[in-house]
Amino acid sequence: MVDTVRIYIEATVAVATMATLGVVSGFAAFALTGDRALAFGVAAAAFLVTGIVLTVRQWRLTQTPPPPADPPN
Repeated sequence: MVDTVRIYIEATVAVATMATLGVVSGFAAFALTGDRALAFGVAAAAFLVTGIVLTVRQWRLTQTPPPPADPPN
């Protein structure tokens, strides 16, 4: 039960991080260019790239390290 709650909390934090970075980058793009379509595209791209980075990071953390080639004596 506790593990399930922890997973939901971590997912919520990840989505909040993705949304925050997307919104901030979208506002920055709009401030620099004044183009709403470009700002939306930048926000969507930042959201997706952040999601990919967090997914790869989580995947790498869950991988077990390979066994040592030569066991110690």
